[in-house]
Amino acid sequence: MAMKIVPLSALLLVALLTTLLSQPGIANAQSPQSPPSVPGLLPPGTPNDVLKCWSSLAGISGCVLEIFQSVFSLQLGTIGADCCKAFLSIEESCWPKMFPLTPFFPPLLKNICELQGRGAAPPAFV
Repeated sequence: MAMKIVPLSALLLVALLTTLLSQPGIANAQSPQSPPSVPGLLPPGTPNDVLKCWSSLAGISGCVLEIFQSVFSLQLGTIGADCCKAFLSIEESCWPKMFPLTPFFPPLLKNICELQGRGAAPPAFV
């Protein structure tokens, strides 16, 4: 009985290794596809594009959180000076990727941050 198990185990091992070693070739032959874009819901571009856009804010401690809080509370004047400076350095082509559901937000925040950069107080309504 033990003699029959050894050849069967060897055969299963060879089949497993063949399957595992042939899979990367199949995976590499297929071209990666970007996820489908739903207009108005998913941001255009790839996830890497979105990450690149957010990367300038990630270096400022608490900046991303400040921006999200200001979006949801509609209180734009609460963003710190360093965060504003980082936001102003973002290219406008990134805005639709970063804020696909709130296209009005980036221009408003830009105006607030420009005022803050000049030493002016943000408008009282925000």
